[in-house]
Amino acid sequence: MNKSIKKGQGHVCPIHTRVINHHVYRHTYRPAYTCSEENVVSNVQCGSCCQFR
Repeated sequence: MNKSIKKGQGHVCPIHTRVINHHVYRHTYRPAYTCSEENVVSNVQCGSCCQFR
């Protein structure tokens, strides 16, 4: 007498799922005002030292 015994054998089939995260950056610009101060000197020469000798 022959018997046929059937058994199930599970196999793992790897399936790779790829998730892509798309980051969108919106760049905004705002002005940053600066200020500087400049001093200008004017010398007024009223004659010279030679006149006092």
